[in-house]
Order: sequence, then C-alpha cells, then structure tokens
Amino acid sequence: MATEINGIPEVVEGTAFYPHILVPNEAFGRKMYEINLAVSDDIFDLFQSQGYIGLHPAGKKKFTPDPVIAFQRFAFRKDGSPNPTPKLVDMENNPVDVSIGNGSRVKVMWRHSTYKSGGGGMIQRAELVAVQLVELVEYAEVNDGDFDMAAVEF
Repeated sequence: MATEINGIPEVVEGTAFYPHILVPNEAFGRKMYEINLAVSDDIFDLFQSQGYIGLHPAGKKKFTPDPVIAFQRFAFRKDGSPNPTPKLVDMENNPVDVSIGNGSRVKVMWRHSTYKSGGGGMIQRAELVAVQLVELVEYAEVNDGDFDMAAVEF
C-alpha cells in the first residue's frame, strides 16, 4: 500500500517543467531546488483541499494546459546551513546525474513542510525529496543567437 501524507500519495507522477533537482535555481533572489509538475485534476484537488501553496490551476501556466504543483526545497536552512540535495534516480532507483528537459515524465517524492510566513501566518509547502525518471526528455541548451553560417542562405 502506498504511503500517504494528509490523504495525498507521497509519490505523485506527472510531467516535469523547469526542473532544478541537483543544482538549485537562483532566480528571484533565493536558492531553491524545484520542479513544476503538471498533474491530473484529481491529484491537484487533493493538494488544494489541504491548503498547500505552489498550486497553479489548469490553464494558468503557459507551458501546459494541465494543473501544476511546484515542489520546492530551500537550498539553505534559516541558519545558513545547506539542506540535502534532492535525490535523482532512474527506474531501478540508481542515482543519476542528468539534466532533465521539459516534458520528461517523472515521479516526485515529497514531504509535508510547515513554516512561518513573513506575515506571521503558517505556510504549508510540498517539499521536494526525490525525483524518479520515468521517461527522460534530455535537456537542450537554447541557441544563444549565434548563426551557423554554413546553414544560412541569403
């Protein structure tokens, strides 16, 4: 029987977008390990009913028509010490070191995290623990604007 957290499966499957699993994302003035996971309506509703943050209803994100859950882990604790890096494994649970491209099919293991917000209230976050690759779409660097002159005809 699968483990649940607040009535939600501890492992959820979906399509990955903008994953930062082994190297934290440093955008927006904070360092976070994260993955945006396009999920089914049923899974999204379970997280929404429990009051988790990082939820984007269907149609709200330009990269997918599906609902999205942002699983995140701060790279550093409040005291400045590093948090463990989330695990990234293949289907046999062997550690892998690959860059995951948008559209990859993955399973995300998460845990419940509660902490105080800047305004003093409590926030519930689905904290990223591990990612298992189901179907990898390899990450491809975006062309930086340099032309391959041999391929350009005028």
